[in-house]
Amino acid sequence: MLKTPICTFDAKTGILCNLCENKLETGQITQADVEAAIILSKLAQKNSEINKMTLFSANVIGNEQILIMKNSDVRSIRSNSNLSSAINKAFGRNVWIVESDSNDRRFLESLFHPIHLESVNLVWLPDGSKLTRVVIGKSDIESIKESRLETIKKISMTVRHIDLIVETDS
Repeated sequence: MLKTPICTFDAKTGILCNLCENKLETGQITQADVEAAIILSKLAQKNSEINKMTLFSANVIGNEQILIMKNSDVRSIRSNSNLSSAINKAFGRNVWIVESDSNDRRFLESLFHPIHLESVNLVWLPDGSKLTRVVIGKSDIESIKESRLETIKKISMTVRHIDLIVETDS
C-alpha cells in the first residue's frame, strides 16, 4: 500500500479529513505533499510497483517537482524507465526523485545522477557560513546545461539548505 504524508483515503479521494487538514494548517505537511500524494495514489491504482512505495514529502520549485522517497523506491524508479516516464507524465513537469534518509553526499549524487561526483567538500567562509563544493569531471560539466545546474542548486538549498558551488577537476 502506497504510504504518503496524508492518509490513504484522502490521497484516493483528493479531499482532506480533519486530521490531515490540521496537519496542513499547522505546517506539518505542505500543499505540495498533498498534491503529490494524490497524483501518486492515482498512479498506484494502475501500477502495483508504485503501490508499494513510500513518499515522505514533496516540494515544487518553479516547474520542477521534487519527490523525497524511500531509498529502495528511488532505485526502483531509476532502474525502470517506463515507471519513471509514467511518474513524469502524471506530474506534468520535470520530476526529481531523491532519497529520504541519505547523507548530503548521496543526496547530491542523486541530484546530479547520472553524473559522477569527483569530490564533495565543505568550505567555511570568514563570516561563519559554509558552502558545499562539488567537483565533477570536465566532460560532465560540458554535458550539463547551465539551467540544470541552477535547478540543482535551488533544489539542494530548498530541500537540505545546502549552498552549492560546482567546479571541474583540472
